[in-house]
Amino acid sequence: MRAVVLGTSWGGLLSGPLAWAVSTQLNYSLVHWQCNRQVPIVLPIALALALFSLLGGALSWRAKRLGGAAFKPERTRGTEQFVANLGMLSALLLPW
Repeated sequence: MRAVVLGTSWGGLLSGPLAWAVSTQLNYSLVHWQCNRQVPIVLPIALALALFSLLGGALSWRAKRLGGAAFKPERTRGTEQFVANLGMLSALLLPW
């Protein structure tokens, strides 16, 4: 059980910016392909990455609810709670 929650408070903190960066790069690189072939691919990719970000936020919410998890045992509970809160906010704000 401990291995599953190890570092999950970082889920939203990393998934939000990662989803935003990948979405931005893919949108710019695929728009020419989408216009030439008339296949709407940008929107489904953006929605999938937004879902990825929200799943990271759910991991952060779970870590906060369980009291936080740390990569290093010397981290305090307050630090992990802060990272979990920041991760939830990041996951909600960045992909939009």
